[in-house]
Amino acid sequence: MAAPRWDDIWPTAGETGLKHQVVPVRFCILPRGKSWQVSRNAAFWGVFQSRTEADNSVRQAMLAIFTAGGAAQVRFT
Repeated sequence: MAAPRWDDIWPTAGETGLKHQVVPVRFCILPRGKSWQVSRNAAFWGVFQSRTEADNSVRQAMLAIFTAGGAAQVRFT
């Protein structure tokens, strides 16, 4: 039996010939003064009063993406 291909294990974008290409949604949480700004795929997504509020909103959005079979990641700065 042949070894599984990388895209069968973890599909990625930007490579040609992928069987199951998935482009992840990328969230970024940034401090902005006394609030926290969230972007989704480098576009403004929202401003939150606390980091906890931003985290919870992103986690809910990621859960919806995962449930639909998508991929997502979050970066904190």
